[in-house]
Amino acid sequence: MPLPLYTPPALRSSREPNPFARSQPERLRVLIDWPLATGLVDGDGDYQGYPFLGSGSTGYPDAAAVLRSYLGHDALEVLRIADELKEDGDVVLGEPHPIEGHETFSFQVRRPSGTSYSGIYYYQQAVDEAAAFTSRHGISTQDGYDGAIFYRIGAELEADLVVTGRRWLLAERGRPHGKSLARLASPDEALALIGLYLRWHRQYMIVGGSAVRWHPTDMRHSAAYTAMPAFERWNQAGRTWHDRTPGGDLTIEQLNQTLLTRISRALQFRDGVFALSATMDGHEPEEMLCELDSLLFSLVGAFDVSARITDCLLQINDPVRKIGWPNLEWHRKLEPIAKDLYDYTADGTQMHRVFKVLRWLRNSVHNEALDLTTDNKTFYLTIDAETQDKLRGFLREGHTGWTTGNLGIHVQSPGGATAEKWLPGTGRHSVTVRRSGAPRPADPLEGRLAVDVRKLINKIFPECLTALDQIMRLTPLTRVPGYHPGLDDPSRVNLPWQYSDTTGHRLRFLYGLTELG
Repeated sequence: MPLPLYTPPALRSSREPNPFARSQPERLRVLIDWPLATGLVDGDGDYQGYPFLGSGSTGYPDAAAVLRSYLGHDALEVLRIADELKEDGDVVLGEPHPIEGHETFSFQVRRPSGTSYSGIYYYQQAVDEAAAFTSRHGISTQDGYDGAIFYRIGAELEADLVVTGRRWLLAERGRPHGKSLARLASPDEALALIGLYLRWHRQYMIVGGSAVRWHPTDMRHSAAYTAMPAFERWNQAGRTWHDRTPGGDLTIEQLNQTLLTRISRALQFRDGVFALSATMDGHEPEEMLCELDSLLFSLVGAFDVSARITDCLLQINDPVRKIGWPNLEWHRKLEPIAKDLYDYTADGTQMHRVFKVLRWLRNSVHNEALDLTTDNKTFYLTIDAETQDKLRGFLREGHTGWTTGNLGIHVQSPGGATAEKWLPGTGRHSVTVRRSGAPRPADPLEGRLAVDVRKLINKIFPECLTALDQIMRLTPLTRVPGYHPGLDDPSRVNLPWQYSDTTGHRLRFLYGLTELG
């Protein structure tokens, strides 16, 4: 599950500043669909205490249960559909009625300051859309009606997140008219954005019956640890290596810690990119670009360190300057001793494509600072001509899952007029406007490539974690001094971190790291 893109409400007359602004943060406003408002809560009943036990205990609540445990957090302004106005945040629906010739659907909201009244105009459009939902998705008439009314209420209340478990309604976001449903989120997507919001405002915690506040470094390290389950193989191999080598060689342990730290820092830099890009005011564009620089270097560095660890574990013992996944001479030495790893990391594989694109982007920032361009009020990363050529050729090869849409690449067609002006924080930006009536190029990739950074990260970051985890999983450990079969599949009970493995289950939700079905 990628980290969801934050879409600020269109109307902000009463919602200044942006909730991601650190100066005077507003609470994140969340509207909860009525089927999600009640049910099991993390930390109670079956899940009581589980997030904070030191052994590998059971208790893996779904996203809705974890979400409900966060609804009482002070950082959130929670609104929920209810039958009565009993508590602050309750939203009670009224009946449709005509006002000046327009059908209007009214509702009431209870707030600390009192009860307010509001409504949805053009009610007949909601009824017509509900009928279309019913036909298109094969759902009940009532379900289609409830969904059509619900997301409109979220828009009227200027909610940052409109959370629903209706998969059919979430699927509507991808339709041509789906922009009006952009604030819709599933429970796990909502948790990922709430987690980002809490980290951004330095409220690092897991809630499960009670709130446990973490030191930010501890939380990131734990998130990195749980994002790569196979890391424990290398972790235990490093300890065995130390115990069975003369003088207690710490090389593997130290490299393992370096790898984990790089991924931990990458998580922080990823947070910075997403949070800063939510506002893009003042100096934030330049800050966001620096976070991206650091993210790219950290991820490439993690791959480089993984190659060094592989070289040590397999006792290839090549000079450091020859070790690396792009080095064909070094890579060929893997085939006779680690065939599965060799095949997984060979040229033309998914792992190789991930690392190739990552290195191109990292290398593009060596000599020039990254810059931004804006098109239709959206910021895009500009890249040098050489990297554009490489990406263009790569996209033309047509690899599954590697498209302009997946990578967030926007093609600015040639033949347009370019307007330039000064942009505080980045120095400059340009807008390319296609001339009216200008013919579209036959090649859809002809033109300047610019990248939506957040969409790029949502593709590259999970792919990097998956690739690194597989490298750790496929590395044979039989050459480790003191090898025993337990190293190949070490237990994840009593792990050397503060909380149990079920804590990792919550972290995956909060960091938006993996698909959780």
